[in-house]
Amino acid sequence: MMSDDGRPVPGAVKAVVVDIDGTLTDDSRRMSLEAIAALRRVEDSGVRVMLASGNVLPIAYAVSTYMGFTGPIIAENGGIVCYRQKVWVIGDPDEPTRAFESLASRTDLERLFTDRWRETEVGLKQVDDVDSIRLALALFDVDVQTTGWAVHIMERGMDKYVGVQKACEILHLRPEQVAAIGDSENDMRMIQGCGWGIAIRNSDERTRDAADHVTKSEHGLGVVEGLEWLRLI
Repeated sequence: MMSDDGRPVPGAVKAVVVDIDGTLTDDSRRMSLEAIAALRRVEDSGVRVMLASGNVLPIAYAVSTYMGFTGPIIAENGGIVCYRQKVWVIGDPDEPTRAFESLASRTDLERLFTDRWRETEVGLKQVDDVDSIRLALALFDVDVQTTGWAVHIMERGMDKYVGVQKACEILHLRPEQVAAIGDSENDMRMIQGCGWGIAIRNSDERTRDAADHVTKSEHGLGVVEGLEWLRLI
């Protein structure tokens, strides 16, 4: 349920899904202790906290576990969902792998260090001209997205919202009962699809336009502000 000002009424939000890089972390990838403390308060209130990351499952799993969150973990931009150590592999790596092999034969683009653990997509080191990669792979059935930290080549139609839908199925929730917080283009569908979508101030313009609310603060402090807007803290 939503109040007249667009904010959820108390008790309406049953889970929160939060991006990691650039949202919970700053530009140096330092985790915001203020955001973690606020999200722990949300967890302790009975609202599940889920992480949704373009990173690989081992990293997202470690962050979620050590921060004390209990919701499902969405990794590889929705390609993998993990809950209570059970793993659902949703994305298919075949077409992204073929696309990268074609790209590698023509360019010197490098895969991420973490790709040794990546299962459903291909991650490349960030480049300025992402559109040139999209153009080069136009004949492949893939989507190319950037987080500002990396470029991801994934099966077409795969994104974090696909992972959120699976997480909701696991928790017996509807996406309309979930609030999403993020900062980049790979968060857009998640922000649009969930009941409430929040873009933090350092988000790109398209992500801000997709959100129900844009915070005045950046990174972790923006997460805290977003949780306040959601009436969760």
